[in-house]
Amino acid sequence: MVEQVWIQFHQQLLNFIKSKVKDKSAAEDILQEVFIKVHQHLANLQDEKKLSSWLYQICRHSITDYYRKLKPVESDIDLDSFVAEQAPENCDEQINSCMQVLIKELPDNYRQILLDSEMNNKKQAELVNIHQISLPAVKSRIKRGRSLLKDKLQLCCDWEFSEQGISPDCKSGCGCQ
Repeated sequence: MVEQVWIQFHQQLLNFIKSKVKDKSAAEDILQEVFIKVHQHLANLQDEKKLSSWLYQICRHSITDYYRKLKPVESDIDLDSFVAEQAPENCDEQINSCMQVLIKELPDNYRQILLDSEMNNKKQAELVNIHQISLPAVKSRIKRGRSLLKDKLQLCCDWEFSEQGISPDCKSGCGCQ
């Protein structure tokens, strides 16, 4: 059955993928991934009349996955390791103090996720069970929480970088001092 699907649809699907992905070899790779998924799940298709739309849906998802892999991951500074390598010990305590205060000021849905992931070193898969939300929701809240935390930290503290490391100069009244 998969062979028949290949014969009937591979050129159409390849053309569709090429219209969305300009790299020919990437388009061919995506098509191969599509047919791997088709091979794995074709038996689950209950209505053969929906085969074409099902195939295009798999293509769209595979194209989305391709672009997600290409998109550079927004890297957040691993503050703990950066501080451990660069900053004097008294600075480490001040940064941790700032982080604790600023995390507590975040909205509830971001605060607890960040406390668990960043301060308590819990894995994202654990957070799914703890907070009873999906993995994409956990990832999204961590990313948004980090962004909010970064903004708060930048508003609150100025960081000086020197050969001796980093030292924060926090503004009075920001809650960090």
